Amino acid sequence: MSFVHRAVMDPWGAFVMMWSPLPEKIIIEVQVATQGYIGLGFSPNGAMKGADVILAWVDSDNYLYFHDRYAFAQLTPSIDESQDYQLLGGYQNYSHTVIRFSRPWKTCDENHDFQLSGDTVRVIWAYDDEDPTSPDRMPRHDHQGTKSLYLREPPTRKVKPPFDAQSWHVLSPRVNLPDDLRTLYWCKLYKIPELTRKTHVIGYMPVIQPGNEQHVHHMLLYECHLQNSHHHLNKFVEAPGAQCYDRNMPLSWSACNTPIVAWAVGSEGEMFPEHTGVPLGEEHGGASYFMLEIHYDNPNLRKGVVDSSGVRIFHTYDLRQYDAGILTLGHTVSPTHIIPPGQNWKTIAHCTDSCTEKTIPDTGIRVFQGFLHGHLLASSISIRQIRKGRELPVNFKDMAYDFNYQQARILSEDMEILPGDSLMVTCGYNSTKRKTPTFGGFSTEDEMCLAFLTYYPRIDLSGCYSKPDMALVFDTFGIQDLFNNDMNVFNDQSFSENNINEEDENTDLSNMMTEESNVPQNIHLGDIYRYVVVKSPQKYYNWTFYDILHDERTWSDASMISSLQDRIMFGQHEPSCENHGRVMIEGLPKKAKYPDFISIQPLKERCTKPSPDADIYLPEIQTSFPSTTSTKEYIKHNRDGMSPSPTAKPTPTIPWRPQEENEIEQDSLTLAGRANADTLKMFSWILPIIFLTIFCLY
Repeated sequence: MSFVHRAVMDPWGAFVMMWSPLPEKIIIEVQVATQGYIGLGFSPNGAMKGADVILAWVDSDNYLYFHDRYAFAQLTPSIDESQDYQLLGGYQNYSHTVIRFSRPWKTCDENHDFQLSGDTVRVIWAYDDEDPTSPDRMPRHDHQGTKSLYLREPPTRKVKPPFDAQSWHVLSPRVNLPDDLRTLYWCKLYKIPELTRKTHVIGYMPVIQPGNEQHVHHMLLYECHLQNSHHHLNKFVEAPGAQCYDRNMPLSWSACNTPIVAWAVGSEGEMFPEHTGVPLGEEHGGASYFMLEIHYDNPNLRKGVVDSSGVRIFHTYDLRQYDAGILTLGHTVSPTHIIPPGQNWKTIAHCTDSCTEKTIPDTGIRVFQGFLHGHLLASSISIRQIRKGRELPVNFKDMAYDFNYQQARILSEDMEILPGDSLMVTCGYNSTKRKTPTFGGFSTEDEMCLAFLTYYPRIDLSGCYSKPDMALVFDTFGIQDLFNNDMNVFNDQSFSENNINEEDENTDLSNMMTEESNVPQNIHLGDIYRYVVVKSPQKYYNWTFYDILHDERTWSDASMISSLQDRIMFGQHEPSCENHGRVMIEGLPKKAKYPDFISIQPLKERCTKPSPDADIYLPEIQTSFPSTTSTKEYIKHNRDGMSPSPTAKPTPTIPWRPQEENEIEQDSLTLAGRANADTLKMFSWILPIIFLTIFCLY
């Protein structure tokens, strides 16, 4: 069987999991470098408690034990009364234990089974070097871990460029991570290689400096769109860069807002479909200058960390049928994104019908993959699409989002967006362990709610966002008047080339080249509320909004919290709609109401019961080997944990062997892997003697 997906579960490569998603079930094979037992499970949070687990091993008599179990604590998982997994085959050789099995996506066991879906799944794994002494007495496993995976994803496109593809390495210039900041966003400008004609970007892969894997969290490569880009940007190409979005970042870099790469930890890179590619070069509808943004994490404040990570861009002169682009949706990255402490919270961001009506052609655009992005508090992200007052089926949804596993979601069928469609990005957050509010921002401790949709054919629209109406937010807190009642501080300022000051740009360049002037600072967008001072009511007179938000008494008002949630979810928003180069689309409404539509009612997935008897595939029995007629030589499928009955002798079949790229290297498979290396050596010299003797007799 050729499996669709493969994942190495542990750092040593000893535990390999392969799987194929089918319409009603998933087929899984695990190949583990052990002679003991192995465990694999699905957990709601990555822990043992509450996990749906299988345990399997091959004992010294070559019996295969395979159990559907559940974990109610940190104890040995109990055998489930409802056995919903089916063993499809297994063996053990001198180096590995291999088990193949299947289970329905939705089982009929609502009590103990973890129901699988298209969400991120925390897969837990374990193995030990020894077999259990009995099904009820499991030794403590030697190795264990958890890995987040998309199990229901269609076949991914392997990051394997065609032979004629060229590479462009975009690497950071030995960035020194500060040892007094836990988060650093570093930006640097690059110019595309010299090209003789139009070329298409067809994919990319991350290039992470060895040893810095824990520090490089995500990377974005943005196109820069300016009418006089060479004049404004070329001088920065040789500069080492600067901290993103701080005082040393030149204003001209604001024109770099259209990503062609959105990579985060957990992703191995991606290749675009064979009919799409992102053009390079302004003269070909793309960009000639790019900005690399790298989000670094240094939670333990390690000293002396220097990084030169980046991305390897694959491009080709063999042009694809369509120019592709990336459209960014979500909540504007700003302090207007407020998440109270101690809550399970939701926010909604709108891409309005008025924006798509004005920017998307009548033929529409077709989305083939999407990338969902939040930070530490994010627990779910989804995109809803509304057309003519009706909600369409959801294409992007992850109700178990994992900050440390962010992969592009590849669609099995393209998602069509037509003019007049509205899109809503909904993000869920779990702030129950936080004592203070969280704001939108760039730090890992801040939050985001974004979605990057890769589509074709390419259009001018780059970003479609919204944020809550701050006047309504202040009203929710009972604030009636501010000393400086200017809401423009929360508005997105439209970027224009006319705003670029040459003298300021040259000063920024000079500061980049001077180490003393290019020291990163701690940036928290929520600090803007320190300058928002309340005039009335009297109880808040001369308080800053920052102080109100950080007062414990504020969050003891359950009624106020409920009202805030309602207004953020369903209240009036301020939308923004921008083209490449951060050029705002003019003539659109400044305010947007929650759209009126008929919600789609998802079909309830029916549960599936496994067949009474699983299909068992065993290696072919070789009668020239001794003792092969003994029942003990056959692997048994043991569903109840008891010793298998000698009468339950299965019929030998042709052995199954995985495809070469899916197979653990092994010297031999005989008698279901029971023969050890010494036995094989014995037969390797006995058989030639037997054949030689027969030949001589004749």
